[in-house]
Amino acid sequence: MSSTARFSATQVPALRVLTGVFGLVWLANAAFQAEAWLLVGSAGANFRHALAKPASKVPVWIRPLLLGIDRGIQAAGPEWVAGSMVAIALLLGLALLLRVRVAVAARFGIVYSLICWVVLDGFGFPYRNGQTDPGVFIAYAIAFLFVLAVAPALQGQEAASTGSSGSLWRMARLSFGALWLFDAALKWLPAFLLHFRSQITSVIAGQPHWVAVWLGFIAAMVTLVGPVLVAVLVGLAETLIAAGLLAGRWLRVIIPFGIAYSLSVWVSAEAFGGPYTAAGTGVRGNVLGNVLIYLIPFVFLWIAERPPRHD
Repeated sequence: MSSTARFSATQVPALRVLTGVFGLVWLANAAFQAEAWLLVGSAGANFRHALAKPASKVPVWIRPLLLGIDRGIQAAGPEWVAGSMVAIALLLGLALLLRVRVAVAARFGIVYSLICWVVLDGFGFPYRNGQTDPGVFIAYAIAFLFVLAVAPALQGQEAASTGSSGSLWRMARLSFGALWLFDAALKWLPAFLLHFRSQITSVIAGQPHWVAVWLGFIAAMVTLVGPVLVAVLVGLAETLIAAGLLAGRWLRVIIPFGIAYSLSVWVSAEAFGGPYTAAGTGVRGNVLGNVLIYLIPFVFLWIAERPPRHD
């Protein structure tokens, strides 16, 4: 991309479609959260349970922050807070899908995603036993940053060939690269390298039969090739993705590779985002798998990097 983040007349419609898909994800979040937090069992009970999980996993020095947030939510009324979060997800989804006040929605979405990263993801903790994923809401915040960068083009506020400032686009790309760098750095720790096979087998429990059979096959292939070798290849793959995104080089290779790699993680370590329960999938924003959200920034980059067609 150039420093002025220009888009062709053929790229803008693709960006609009992708933004609409992102909006559908938020509408799915709203539906999952409404069902889990407000419609199943005692209203707000599952929401209180969702809040308790992060506090139990973070380090002791972070726990007072989450417990303080939890006390504030209890004082305000968990049902009211849960309902407000469902409404926010619904409004964000509609704004993106209908392209109404996209820039405002993107700015609010960045802040809201970071708040959810703390409250629902607990900063991505615990980082132990080979866990390297920092939480899906960071990916949401980055996706919203891409939306903010292209918002003028989406709403036709500039000429069809012009996007927003290159600085926002560059910030989004660098943020996405930093996310991959963080994940890649944890891949090189012994906890991941020496226990890679357990990353597959640990997600088998509770899966549908066909998913369990598939994951058993993947685990067998990992054992055949060698778990440590596969773990090293995974670390190399994520390191290359991070390096390409941060340097802004080789993107026409890095982007399709990153998309293919993300899908490979989704069908293995993420078990297609399952198990599929109202109290799990979607409640923390993962919508059938965290890594599927990573695809949204990748596709933004892919649309921008592909050569424009000329009639």
